[in-house]
Amino acid sequence: MTAGGRRYVPMSVRIAVTGFNAVGAVMLTLALTALGVLLSGMQVDPVAQGGTGYLDFVLFFNAVLFLSPLAAALVFLGVRVRRGEHWAWLASLVFWAFVGAMAPLLAWLLPAPTPFGVVPALVAVMVFGLLMTPEARTYCAEPEDA
Repeated sequence: MTAGGRRYVPMSVRIAVTGFNAVGAVMLTLALTALGVLLSGMQVDPVAQGGTGYLDFVLFFNAVLFLSPLAAALVFLGVRVRRGEHWAWLASLVFWAFVGAMAPLLAWLLPAPTPFGVVPALVAVMVFGLLMTPEARTYCAEPEDA
């Protein structure tokens, strides 16, 4: 315990939670941007202009239906990990492992540019690594395990 009765939060947990919040903010910004574009009545038809329907897919499914609730869940998990709750730590490990595996796979299956698969995978590996440090594991351990 430190002054004021607050529990000491290890630096690796603080950095990981900052990553949670940053990724959540980016996802929420993308979701709101996509929602604004969809509601503005786009006059762009990618298929008629020789492109693919990838933009429509990304804007509607990923951004509006998927990113908004996922961003909220990610920020919620970050708050709970910072409090040292074991279930949130485990859920975060599962989440980042899923992102690290699925982002490159989706970028490969869909004709997406390479950074769409590489950047999320690198972020996932970094946050997963921070959560697996001995300090973070001890901080988020069950009370009977500590």
